[in-house]
Amino acid sequence: MSFDWEDGRGGSNISDLEYQSGAKIQVTKETDKEKTLLKLFGTAESFRKATQLINEITQDRQKTYTRNESISPQINSKSVVTSNESVPIKKPERAKFFDMEECLRKEKEYWSNFPEIRKNFYEEHPVVRALTEKDVKEIRLENNNIVVDRVLSTENGAAIPKPVLTFEQAFCRYPEILSQLKKAQFAKPTPIQCQAWPILMSGEDMIGIAQTGSGKTLAFLLPAFIHIEGQLTPKEDRKGPAVLVVAPTRELALQIDKEIKKFNYHSINSCCIYGGGDRKQQVAELKSGVDIVIATPGRMNDLFDSGDLYIENITYLILDEADRMLDMGFEAQLRRVLYGIRPNRQTVMTSATWPSGVRRLAVSYTKDPIQVYVGSLDLTATHSVAQIIHILEEGDKEKTFFDFIANMGPDDKVIVFCSTKGKTDYLSVECIMKRLPSASIHSNKEQCDREQAIADIMDGTAKILIATDVASRGLDIDDVTHVINYDFPKNIEEYVHRVGRTGRAGKTGESISYFTSENWASAGELINILEEAEQYVPKELYDMSERFASRQQNKTQNPKRGFRSGSRW
Repeated sequence: MSFDWEDGRGGSNISDLEYQSGAKIQVTKETDKEKTLLKLFGTAESFRKATQLINEITQDRQKTYTRNESISPQINSKSVVTSNESVPIKKPERAKFFDMEECLRKEKEYWSNFPEIRKNFYEEHPVVRALTEKDVKEIRLENNNIVVDRVLSTENGAAIPKPVLTFEQAFCRYPEILSQLKKAQFAKPTPIQCQAWPILMSGEDMIGIAQTGSGKTLAFLLPAFIHIEGQLTPKEDRKGPAVLVVAPTRELALQIDKEIKKFNYHSINSCCIYGGGDRKQQVAELKSGVDIVIATPGRMNDLFDSGDLYIENITYLILDEADRMLDMGFEAQLRRVLYGIRPNRQTVMTSATWPSGVRRLAVSYTKDPIQVYVGSLDLTATHSVAQIIHILEEGDKEKTFFDFIANMGPDDKVIVFCSTKGKTDYLSVECIMKRLPSASIHSNKEQCDREQAIADIMDGTAKILIATDVASRGLDIDDVTHVINYDFPKNIEEYVHRVGRTGRAGKTGESISYFTSENWASAGELINILEEAEQYVPKELYDMSERFASRQQNKTQNPKRGFRSGSRW
C-alpha cells in the first residue's frame, strides 16, 4: 500500500483502513523523533482488525525490502482507547504506533527498482490540433453532451485533450489498429471513445461514466494494447501481466476477453480468471505468460493469495463497472489486491453511475483523473428504448408473460429478468414444457451451462433468455428486441441497466415491466426515469408514488403509530 503523503492520497489510504476496520487512525508527529507515526483508537475488535490490516501491508513489503528487518510497532502504554459501547473495560486498550516514514522510504526504494512506466503515446492529428475551443464545445455537445473535467483536482492540471471524430484521427500512428477497426466494420467512434482515446493514450488516469452499450470496452482496450507494446521491457522478459481488468461478473469478464481476442494485435494474449472456471487451467495460462488478465474479484483474490497471480508489473489497471462491483460487495477484495500494484500505474475506472462509493474508490486509486461523462450524471435510461409499465397483481404475471410470448414475431428476441433463482428455474421449466426455444442463467448454474445459454441466445437457437441480474450488465447481444422485467428490480439503477440490454448499437427496443403493489417504494424514481425519456406514465403509478410519499411522511411524524401489515397501496 502506498501512503503517498506528497500527492494527497495518503489521507484516503488512512480512510480506507478506518473504513475497513472501524478504528480511528490518527497521523501524528513525535516531538523527539522525526518520524511519522500512526495512532489507533477504537474497540477491541476494531483495534485488532486495524492492526491486522497494517501488519499485512508492512509484512508484504518486508518480504522484499529486507529479509532480516522487521517494522516493529511502538507501544504507548499511557494512551487509553475509548469506545462508544456500554461495556465494562477490564483493562485499558493500548494505542499502537507504526513508523510510517520508514515504511514510506522502503516502499519508495522498492518501486524505484522497477523499470520506468511509459504512458504517453498520443500524437494529435493536425485536424484535431486545428480545432478551436468553440469547435471542441460543439463536438462534445453534438456527441450526446460529453462533459469532461478534472473532477478530483484542487488545482488546474494540464489541458484536457481534444476529442477526435474519426478512427484515423485517433490512431494515425497505429495502422494495425486502424486495419482491425475497418475489418470489424465500425462506422465511427462512439461518444465515450472519441474523448477517451486521446486522454488514455496521453497517459492520463480516467473515470468514464456512460450507460451500458456505449462502447466503453474498446475505449479502454485499444489504448491498453498500445501501452503494452510501448513499455521499455520486452514482453517476453516481463514477469506477470502488464494490464489487469477487473469486472464484476463472469459474463462481463468473458465478454471483455472475447473483444481482446477479436483484435489479435501484435500477438497480445489474455487470460480470463473467474470463479466457476477451471482453476488449474487458469493457473496454467497465467504461468505460461499473459499480457492481459481479466478477472472477477473473488478468483483474483484467490490466485493472488496463492501466489499464482503476479501483480507487481501491472502498469495499466481497469476497474470496469465499478458501481456494480460495489453493489455486489467486492470493495474489500478490490482494495486488498490493489494495494500491491505499482502506485504510479495508469488507472481507468468505468461506471454507469457516480455514487459516493465510486468517488471514494477514485480518490484512493486514481491520480488527478479526468472524468468523462456522456449524457448526464443524473440516472437516465437510454432513449432508444420504449418503456412500457403494466400495473398488475402478482398472480397475473404468468398469464401476461405467456400471452406476450405467444405473440412474439419471428425475429423477436427477449431477455426476461426474475428476482430469484427459483423463479428463473420455474419459468424456464414452463417454457420447456411449452416447447419454447429458451435458455436460462443464474449464479447457481454450472459455468458451462451459463456459457451455452449465452451462446444459444446470441446465435438464435434460443429466442428467450430467462435470467437473474447476472445478465443485466456485460452481455453484448445486439439484436435483443425486448426486455421483460418479470420481477421489478429492488433498485432503480438495476432497472436502467436492464433496459440497456436492448436498443443497442443504434437499434430500437422495448422494455416491459410488471409492476405490483409490492414495488410501490420504487414508483417515484421510476416516474423520474420515464418522464426524462418522455415515456407514458400510468396514472396508477402516480397514485402509488403519492401514497408511498404520504406513508413515509406520516411514519416520520408519527413514529410510534405504526402501520397495518398487508394494507393495500
